[in-house]
Amino acid sequence: MLAGRIRGVVSLGTLIAVAACGGGGGDTTGPTGPSAVDIVSGNGQVQLIGTALTLPLVVRVTANGTPAPGKTVTFAVATGTATVSPGSAITDASGQAKTTVTLGSSPGEVSITASVSGTSLKATFVETAGASSITAACASGAATSLTLGEVRPLSTGTGICLSGGAEYGLIAFYANTDSSAVASIGVTAKGAVGVVTASQSPNFNSAAIEGVSAPRGNSFQLAFEGRMRESARLELTPKIAGAQRWYRQRASLATIPANPTVGTFVTLNANGLQNCTSPINITARVAAVSTKAIVVADTANPAGGFTDAEYGTFATMFDTLISPLDIQNFGQPSDIDGNGKVIIFFTKEVNKLTPRGSSGFIGGFFYERDLFPTQSTADLQGCPSSNVAEMYYSLVPDPTGKFSDARSKTGVQSLTPGTLAHEFQHLINAGRRLYVNDAPVFEDKWLDEGLAHIAEELLYYRVAGLAPRQNIGPSTISANAASVDAFNNYQGDNIGRFELFIGKPSLTSAYAGNDSLETRGATWYLLRFLADHRGATDADTWTRLVNTKLAGQHNLADVFGSNYMSQIRDWATSIFADDNTGVTDSRYLESSWNLRAIFPRLVNSSNQPLGIYPLKVIPISDAAGANVSIFGGAEAYFRFSVPTNGSGSIDWSSSGLPTSPLVQFTVVRTK
Repeated sequence: MLAGRIRGVVSLGTLIAVAACGGGGGDTTGPTGPSAVDIVSGNGQVQLIGTALTLPLVVRVTANGTPAPGKTVTFAVATGTATVSPGSAITDASGQAKTTVTLGSSPGEVSITASVSGTSLKATFVETAGASSITAACASGAATSLTLGEVRPLSTGTGICLSGGAEYGLIAFYANTDSSAVASIGVTAKGAVGVVTASQSPNFNSAAIEGVSAPRGNSFQLAFEGRMRESARLELTPKIAGAQRWYRQRASLATIPANPTVGTFVTLNANGLQNCTSPINITARVAAVSTKAIVVADTANPAGGFTDAEYGTFATMFDTLISPLDIQNFGQPSDIDGNGKVIIFFTKEVNKLTPRGSSGFIGGFFYERDLFPTQSTADLQGCPSSNVAEMYYSLVPDPTGKFSDARSKTGVQSLTPGTLAHEFQHLINAGRRLYVNDAPVFEDKWLDEGLAHIAEELLYYRVAGLAPRQNIGPSTISANAASVDAFNNYQGDNIGRFELFIGKPSLTSAYAGNDSLETRGATWYLLRFLADHRGATDADTWTRLVNTKLAGQHNLADVFGSNYMSQIRDWATSIFADDNTGVTDSRYLESSWNLRAIFPRLVNSSNQPLGIYPLKVIPISDAAGANVSIFGGAEAYFRFSVPTNGSGSIDWSSSGLPTSPLVQFTVVRTK
């Protein structure tokens, strides 16, 4: 558990593919019995014959959408050779049952069924096994010589023979658009020695950077936000077409007029958990009005909070910093209420969303429901508890902990700008997709969140007086106290989430739908890499990603080209190659951040410099090969050296066939 920080603050063969080809079915046991069985995991695995699959096969049994515990699920091999253990299992409290599979010795297709006893419900896993036919690379060809720092993608073959007197890195990338697919690859070596020492920065300086932190992010905030985004998409997406018709026909109906008098009162729904039901109607007082913002404060906020003058500083900060920054990069927000402004709502209801004693807290949020009309018509599904306004909900100071754990003024003041920049991107993205670009769906969650973390990074650049493509390293971060504060407040969390990602790269896809901290770290850094290599301004890249009807990987392909997956492969290589010894090929370098130099200067829990770039790299040698499971869009890293006057044969198998095009390899010479 290396939680790196900068001085004083905690930072941070034969193969087989498994795929779900069936699931679900009619209810045969009455209204309270099981109605469906669906595959949860085990999809897309790749493994040598005669070995156990890396992941168990897991199904979920439900009754009208609710988990059905206590049901017997029988697993059986329908075709091919394999064994399952156990042959039957009882569903747990979440309705899940699982078994493990060991492949037989015969190549070919294997199908395994999961049947719910007493019903006709059945799900089928389809697997493919093949016999190994891989020849050691050095037995079939001469050794390849790479120059120091050379990066060579390997588009064909099942291995490479490398010349001696050098150290190498091998990157395996699984170019599957399905982030839930899993490939298990086997890598073997002959004539190689595993490199087990940690990666150090070539220019490592033992002195830590004073005062700069790189935490891993507020997991409580992000988990809440992820649930909110997901529930909004599920419930509100069916309402999009009707809302778009309403917008074209609407009359002006501002929740709050453009220039309300300070001291006047309004009523707003502050429910942060339900989309369109159970409003928590709060009386709020207009506390400040600016060109771009209306700040309102819950009249029941705890004592010791902000004054009107302090609320005014938030309005000014939004006008002069957050609004122009996000609009420049993502586009003008929608204006459904016709007042030309964003409502910033400070309410103790945000504080109440965090249970006392939690390890994190909710600092603020934007809610898609507020962009929808309240009334339903014959062709429109309304959202009755919508505020029908572009708005942001903020934590408030609570010095005595009246509503949750105590929150100080200074804490809320330092937190709010970064959170607001993040959430304002969500607001712009959702509003423009709904009412400017007439998109049929919201953006995929992973890409929407990645863009919001880009907004945090852009805020860091703006406040610190920096810009992308400057290969920022430790000396720039610690140039002065203001730069240190900017990094701590606006960019440290991105670095911390990236640290989590590189600690488990083979299990983390940059386009996964799980919304984990490590996925966010991977997505942020992928977007930064793609933008840096696109050859256009940052603003052009981010604006194109937001202003479209497309979503997810279709959006990436439209902006970055149909070869976007090859670019993701190059990014995966850059994580190892960037600022590494001798690597100069710009295709594999990241021009905005020198993370290989930053991480060694972070300090551990003993306040000592970490001294390493904490990328998980697997040593391989004659005595120890490796079998690794890689998710779609993820990668694995291997290190080894080949002694002088020798040659090293590095061989692999993957994805059911020795030469599968989806598992792609790149070799880098580092010494």
